[in-house]
Amino acid sequence: MRDPQSSPRKKKSGKIAVYFGCSMLGGYAAVSREEIARLHKRIAELGYRLASDHQTQPGILEREAKLEPSLIHDRDYEWLLDSDVGVFEISNPSLGVGSEVSDMIYAGKPVLMLFKRGLEDKISSYLRGKVGSRYVSCPVECHGYSDLQDAGDRIKAFIDAHCDEE
Repeated sequence: MRDPQSSPRKKKSGKIAVYFGCSMLGGYAAVSREEIARLHKRIAELGYRLASDHQTQPGILEREAKLEPSLIHDRDYEWLLDSDVGVFEISNPSLGVGSEVSDMIYAGKPVLMLFKRGLEDKISSYLRGKVGSRYVSCPVECHGYSDLQDAGDRIKAFIDAHCDEE
């Protein structure tokens, strides 16, 4: 396994690679799986390569239940290391997403966390506190969004500000 602080591998296809994270086992109480799938699709429509694109596929929970947890972790961690930036939908509570956000920060990668506007009081203070923390040295932002267009605009602005196109 590569050192997370080492230089990333060359981008495939020259596109910025986005690690997308969202709740899976934590459920979809605040934002539906269908809405998250549209957000996932919007990232690709913006011209970015998705390093992780499995979360909203039909039958994913059943397929992943057959895999060893260490295999899932190591696969996802490789995707994370091969990404240029992390985009996380954090409206639905998820232990895994919180861990992925921390792993991205440990790897020194820019992190954008998005949540449905109006849920500010339901979002983890620990996650939101990474923005402006004296212990976080990479770019981290956390924003509410009102709709798919708003979320897409925030993703594009964040990536434009913090990632270099090759």
